[in-house]
Amino acid sequence: MADPYREFYELAGRCYPEDRLTYSSLSGIMRKKWVLKKLDELRKGNLLDCGCNIGRISAEWKKGEVLGVDIAYALLARGKKIFPHINFIQGDLRMIQFFRPDSIDNAVAIEVVEHLDQVDDFLNGLFNILKKNGIILITTPSYSYERPKMIKLGVLKSYGIKKGVNGDLYLHTAYKPAELKTMLEKAGFLVIESGSFEFELRGWVKPFTILDCIFESLSEKFFPYSLLNGLFVDCLHRLEIDTFYILDTLGLGKLLRKIFKDGRRSYVLAKKVN
Repeated sequence: MADPYREFYELAGRCYPEDRLTYSSLSGIMRKKWVLKKLDELRKGNLLDCGCNIGRISAEWKKGEVLGVDIAYALLARGKKIFPHINFIQGDLRMIQFFRPDSIDNAVAIEVVEHLDQVDDFLNGLFNILKKNGIILITTPSYSYERPKMIKLGVLKSYGIKKGVNGDLYLHTAYKPAELKTMLEKAGFLVIESGSFEFELRGWVKPFTILDCIFESLSEKFFPYSLLNGLFVDCLHRLEIDTFYILDTLGLGKLLRKIFKDGRRSYVLAKKVN
């Protein structure tokens, strides 16, 4: 039976340059820096990168074997050429118990859970395959008012993706830290730490967000499949980065940490204790 979810993400893996677009953006650069700092705090052992894409982040793990799982074979093939030391495995995170029970020391799911339509299945399966005292780090987008669920394809159309999971929509939700904490505890984990990060991107990026929304609206109406959309995203990323470095030199980062209670990203660090 056809699975629209799997079909969409396999197509996105073949066509959409997510790794390049993400880690050329200010948010992606700061996220990678934050995650790598967290990974430095974890104990030695293997690392399972859930929804690894090409393995950009887990490639930096130096404390043991790296296992990368993604649903899109095209991403894994690309990642193997760039990071040959990673053991890539094609698999569906919703059915992650294809790993042996009690076989994983550390696991990460960086900006992945918000795309899953069966989060509980993933977390329950992850609990089973982690060793006792195994650690999981999860990050997701956060939200301020109403949690998003399905969003339009947007710039993905420029790369040949014309169909989402449901029409021209695909799953891209968000979670607050307390929501992540509740889900992990429900699966049996002991939450060690939870909170948010990317405080530095609160407030001042609003004009860029508005500009992006205006362009996306025009694009959707007049040229939804044009590569011009990707070019615009690249230019906007560059402008955000240059603007941030100027403002940060003036002390913006420290100021925003004092003003805002929550960052743009949520995270939870949890342990399997039994």
